Amino acid sequence: MRQTAKMNAMRSGLVVVGALAFGYLTLHLGFKPFLENAQRTMDLELELEHKKSQQQQQPPFDFPDSSSIVRD
Repeated sequence: MRQTAKMNAMRSGLVVVGALAFGYLTLHLGFKPFLENAQRTMDLELELEHKKSQQQQQPPFDFPDSSSIVRD
């Protein structure tokens, strides 16, 4: 009797794990286009933010180099 209860518990656990895996795959495949689009949008936003921060770090004007200064 204990063997039967143990086997039923193991079978139930296996069914639950299988159902969770199937549900995960279903959601992942169902929302794949949305997830890819969201990832692409986030990548573009990070790239724009990075470019914006680099532009803010640069001085608004360039100082001439010493080699470009013409001396009389």
